[in-house]
Amino acid sequence: MKTILVVEDEPIVRNFVVRVLAREDYRVFEADSAAEALDVANHFEQIDLLITDHAVKTMTGRELIQHLCVSRPSLKVLQISGYAMDYLVKQGLIAPSTPFLAKPFARDQLLAAVDHLLNETKTTSVS
Repeated sequence: MKTILVVEDEPIVRNFVVRVLAREDYRVFEADSAAEALDVANHFEQIDLLITDHAVKTMTGRELIQHLCVSRPSLKVLQISGYAMDYLVKQGLIAPSTPFLAKPFARDQLLAAVDHLLNETKTTSVS
């Protein structure tokens, strides 16, 4: 069973993502801040995928990814945001190579992105 950590400070979005993934039999942990996400990660060795907003309480999604990838270099990442990816790249908030899903997104879009990431063999590097 694959384990996913969802970090999103908007409860409606977080609950939607968690509910969709749990119905597909993923093991899902959730956090509403970077600090909570780091705490969850410290308690669970296996996390296959991190889904994070570009900005979460206490740090950017990119900073959170960098922190988690230090101890988990094979961690897969999906960043989500209501902002356009081009804007986030220009602002330095997301690496151009980071898999990205624009809000709002549908259930099928989320599942397709998650399935693609969990089934690819190449890991994503965040610079």
